[in-house]
Amino acid sequence: MASATREPERLTSVGIDVGTTTTQVIVSELSVEDVSSGGATRLGVTDREIVHRGEIRETPLLDPATIDVDAVVEIVDAELRAAGVEDIDTGAIIVTGETARAANAEPLAHRIAESTGEFVVATAGPELEAVLAGQGSGAAHRATEREETVANVDVGGGTTNIAVFDAAGVRDTLCLDVGGRLVRFDEDGTVSAVADPVEGLAQTEGLELAVDMIPDRETLVAVAGAMADRVIDALIGPPYDESTLDLAIGSLPAESIPLDAVAFSGGVGRLLVAESDTVGPATSDSDLATGDWLAYADLGPLLAAALAERAAEKLPVVTLEEDIRATVVGAGTRTTRFSGNTVHIESEGPLRNLPVFPVGKLDCERSELADVLRSAVETARERHEAELGFALAISDVGSLSYDRIESLAAALAEAYAPLPPELPLVVVTRQNCAKVLGQGLARRVEGRTVVAIDELTVDVGDYLDIGTPMRRGGAVPVAIKTLAFDE
Repeated sequence: MASATREPERLTSVGIDVGTTTTQVIVSELSVEDVSSGGATRLGVTDREIVHRGEIRETPLLDPATIDVDAVVEIVDAELRAAGVEDIDTGAIIVTGETARAANAEPLAHRIAESTGEFVVATAGPELEAVLAGQGSGAAHRATEREETVANVDVGGGTTNIAVFDAAGVRDTLCLDVGGRLVRFDEDGTVSAVADPVEGLAQTEGLELAVDMIPDRETLVAVAGAMADRVIDALIGPPYDESTLDLAIGSLPAESIPLDAVAFSGGVGRLLVAESDTVGPATSDSDLATGDWLAYADLGPLLAAALAERAAEKLPVVTLEEDIRATVVGAGTRTTRFSGNTVHIESEGPLRNLPVFPVGKLDCERSELADVLRSAVETARERHEAELGFALAISDVGSLSYDRIESLAAALAEAYAPLPPELPLVVVTRQNCAKVLGQGLARRVEGRTVVAIDELTVDVGDYLDIGTPMRRGGAVPVAIKTLAFDE
């Protein structure tokens, strides 16, 4: 007798992106099914339908360094009412751009989560924001489907965040202090604010740009052009102009990465995306920059025009599904599983919203372990710098011999040594080895909380809530929350 086909579970999910310039709310209906190919059950999103695209609203600030939490909560509540949403199953709140650097960014995210339900909460630094934007725009999907190397250039109000994807996933990220809101104007064209990185770039270019002056259009076009040149320089690769290095947030790739396609997203990115598959004459400098270029009271239109012109000449630009809304549409699944029975847990209470950083299979020699894990921890820390921690996911540690596990513990301890001691060391393995690994780590990282759990399969885009063991030394409940994107 054939077993009955189980209908997909339908979830209502909400994605909330609080950025430097705009705040966006998207409500989706997600279909969730068993997508495992054998072994443990794994749920995944098999269909997405956006049922409400909220109005793109200006992010309310009390001052340049403080988000107006009450006003943002009102925006979210208003959009949920407009969508007719009463019950939310899952969701994600991502605070990005300059807003993520605000003093109350994390309290804002948790305040929204408390009022709306069980959410993934992340204050995204530039590395993570680059990855999220590339997944949301469809760049990651294109790279996988076509086996291409695709760069997504997310040009926002405060930063430009670039993620390079290939068929295997995230290949690299790079970020620059380039954004449309870094220069702002009053109604009469007087400069009301100019960020230090742009002021320094203007001086390098021999251009005068300061608060309270009314610069001529030619000066602003030149400033926007210099900013655009730095973005193109970063994409093409070394050797870099000194100004590009000055504007870089973190490191830039040591070698050039040949690109099959380049996509633009973000508030400024949207302005330069043409209706065709390429950025070309329709959005050239003469079209974008000669209209009402002060419409947004910032440098956004001029920056978009300069980028459009330069990108069309030097890069293989394509248009993808999403531009300004290149963000998460929610948390697609929230599944509670149990780890293996032999774990090592030192945390006194549950750990919540830990982003997963996949290390993959450690198919390297003992002598190489330290370098591989040091690089992984450095990248994870850069990508999740605004988080309270992260979980390293190792799909295959290699041999389960005592010597191998001890070598792994020593390499992990060395990789974590430069990190703040209050940051927990969390490791998730697919193989049954967490107890021995955790004990080896605990001996080597005195003063740092160690959590090692096993027999779980997690991936990039997952966030973990790790509970307390069911009994001493026994299995621990783990809620795995997976971000969903509109692909």
